[in-house]
Amino acid sequence: MNMAVMSTPEVTSVVSRDRIVCFVNDEVSAVALRKGLEGGNLSIRRGTIRNAIRMLETDTNLFALVADISGVDDPFTELERLAGVCPPDVRVALIGDSREITFYRELMELGITEYLPRPITREMVMDQLRPKFLGEAPTSQPDRGGHVISICGAQGGAGATSIAINLALQLAETTKAKVALLDLHLQNGETAVMLGVRPGPGLRIALENPMRADTLFIERAAIDINERVCLISADEELHTQLNITEAGVRHVLGLLRQRFNYVVVDVPVPFPPSIRPVISLSRHVLVLLEAEVTGLRNARALRTAVTAIAGQDRVHTLLNRAGRAGGLPMATIVKALGEPDMVIPDLGKRMTEAVNLGIPALKHAKRLRKYLAPIVREISGIGDEQKSRLRRFFRL
Repeated sequence: MNMAVMSTPEVTSVVSRDRIVCFVNDEVSAVALRKGLEGGNLSIRRGTIRNAIRMLETDTNLFALVADISGVDDPFTELERLAGVCPPDVRVALIGDSREITFYRELMELGITEYLPRPITREMVMDQLRPKFLGEAPTSQPDRGGHVISICGAQGGAGATSIAINLALQLAETTKAKVALLDLHLQNGETAVMLGVRPGPGLRIALENPMRADTLFIERAAIDINERVCLISADEELHTQLNITEAGVRHVLGLLRQRFNYVVVDVPVPFPPSIRPVISLSRHVLVLLEAEVTGLRNARALRTAVTAIAGQDRVHTLLNRAGRAGGLPMATIVKALGEPDMVIPDLGKRMTEAVNLGIPALKHAKRLRKYLAPIVREISGIGDEQKSRLRRFFRL
C-alpha cells in the first residue's frame, strides 16, 4: 500500500503473488467479490478494516487486501493503523458508504488502489478491481448509451417474458430512470398481451428497413406503460414473412439507447444471426430456466452460445420458480450448471392470475419485488434504500 504519509514496518515474510484477502460485513459485498474475482486465490472473511489490521499484525503474506470501512467513524485514523502493519507492496482496496468525490480523491492521494461505494456489484468488481488484482483487462468499456439487459429463456414457458416486464418496471421504479422494454418476439409475442395493450407495425418496419426509422418513428411505435417505462413490440400474423436485418436491429437499439437509460430486451431463443447484436451490446444477459430436464440441457447450450458472443462476465443464470412441485432439486441443478447467480422461488397462482388480468405481476404478486431487488441492484448498483436520494444523471 503506497501511502507516502505513513510509515510501514520491515516486511518479514515473502509476499504471495496471488493471495487476496477480503474483509466485508455484508453478504451482498461478499457475493460480488466472490464472483467478480472468481479464479483468483481469494479468501473472504466477515469483518471491517479493524479485523484486517488485526490479521496483518501476524499475517502479511498476501498480494492484495479489500477492507470494509462502512460504519467507521474516522476511517483515516484506521488507515493510519493499517499502514503501520501493511507491507508497502500490498494493494489495498476499500469498500464504504460514502459517494463523495472529495472522499474518493483523498483516498487516492494516500495511495489506495481503489474505492468502491456500497452496494457493490459483480460488474463493479470485474471492471475496477479485477484488472488491478488479477492483471486482466476491464470487462466492459463505458459508452454514452443506455445499458442493454437481455432476457433469454432456456425453455418455453419458463417465465422469461414475465420477468422481463417486471424487471423493467422495478428497474425504473428503483433508479427513477427511463426504461425501454423491447420484445423481439414479433410473432406470438406475449409482452403486449401481459400488459393489456396492442402494438402497431412500427417495430417490424424499423427492423426490416432501418432507413425509415428515426427517433420520432420509434416514439410513435412505443407504448407508454407508465411515466418511465415504454413498450416497443409487434403483433405480426404467423403467415407474415419477416426480413429482420442485423442493420435494423443495431439501428433500433441505437435509437433506444439514445433516449432510454436502460433497454430490457425479451430475446427469442434460438436467436437468428440478425439478433446477435443485442447480445453483443448487452451489459447483462440473463439466461433463465425452470428446474426441468429440458431447462438444464438448453440452459447449458444457451450459456455457451451467449458467452461466445458477449463474454462470460456478462452472463447470469437465473433459476425461476425454484421449489415448484415436481421440479428438479437444487442439488441436481448445481451439479449440472453450478450455483445459479439469481433465484426466484415459485410464487404460486398469483403470477398466472396477473397474466390473465393483463396487469404486471408486481401489483398482484407483491412478493416478486423482494426477489427482483438483487437483480436490479446488480444491474444498476443502486439499492432500494437509496432510491429517494440517488439518480442516474448520466447513461454510462
